[in-house]
Amino acid sequence: MKNELRTSYTLLFLLLTTQLMAQQLGGTERFSFLTNAVSPSFSALGGMNVSKTQADPNAFLQNPALLDSATNNQIALNFHSYFASTQFATVAYTKTIAKANFGIGIQYLNYGTFQGMDILGNSTGEFYAKDVALTLSHSRRQGNITFGANLKYVNGIIEQYSASAILLDFGGVFKHPKLDLSYGIAVKNIGMSFRDYTDKESSTLPLDVQMGLSFKPQYMPVRFSLTAHHLYKYDIAYLDKSIIKKDLNGNVIENTVSTSDKIARHFVLGLELLLSKQVNLLVGYNHLRSQELSQTTAGGLSGFSVGALFKSKFFNLSYSFSGYNNAGNVNSLGLVCNLARIGR
Repeated sequence: MKNELRTSYTLLFLLLTTQLMAQQLGGTERFSFLTNAVSPSFSALGGMNVSKTQADPNAFLQNPALLDSATNNQIALNFHSYFASTQFATVAYTKTIAKANFGIGIQYLNYGTFQGMDILGNSTGEFYAKDVALTLSHSRRQGNITFGANLKYVNGIIEQYSASAILLDFGGVFKHPKLDLSYGIAVKNIGMSFRDYTDKESSTLPLDVQMGLSFKPQYMPVRFSLTAHHLYKYDIAYLDKSIIKKDLNGNVIENTVSTSDKIARHFVLGLELLLSKQVNLLVGYNHLRSQELSQTTAGGLSGFSVGALFKSKFFNLSYSFSGYNNAGNVNSLGLVCNLARIGR
């Protein structure tokens, strides 16, 4: 039975990876809120991490293979204050039954209310816009490797228009039996749309392939994480061709991105400073975010993030600050409750 299950997972993984490699990014991306970090801990580590194996009930929303029995009967609540009063919240709950791990999660993004106008500028009343995703997750460990999958129903509403899709994440994590070392891979947001906002939409789904590793040297109170994303596409740099750059002599400078910069945009670096068993400090750097949101005429913290995690027997509290742009940054708060301990 175990061999059959391992074979099924492997075949499904290869099938989904092949399907993803055949996709090409283009048009407008729909449901991009699914790429947001789901908790302050992941936000503080640069917004992406698929290899962090420490017990966290939020983790399966980043990589389903991170769903672990160590988070049995735990619930996580997270709130992120985004730009222009936009609010993003996530809820996750995990349960282990007969050595199989299950999780359920909700991601909700509220864009707020807007004043509608017709083509003549007359008010048509207020309307709202929101996105929501419901995720069901399952993982199972085979030796030192854990496999997992997420099934997601996603829905978005803008005034009278709506869009919906069924998506799938698939992941694997290898955890070294002796060292504090783990490798992770996740193929995310593969699926099909049932409805688009209009018949003329040419939007795409936020597909991604991510790989990463996390490692803590034996005698250092620091855990390092390195995550690579969009591995199926080499050039992910965005260039605004309308911006004309000139040198000191007034000559036009070609608007290009160097090879080293194109490669660096695929990586996110995270550090966890393990001050004690109860307190962790977290730092992250996302080069893609830094390059595409920073302003050359003003300083800022685009791409950098920091946070703190406070742990106790019954609950964990976390906070993070993520630098995006001088126009606005993101603050996140999170709470994890261990229902198994509270009930005793």
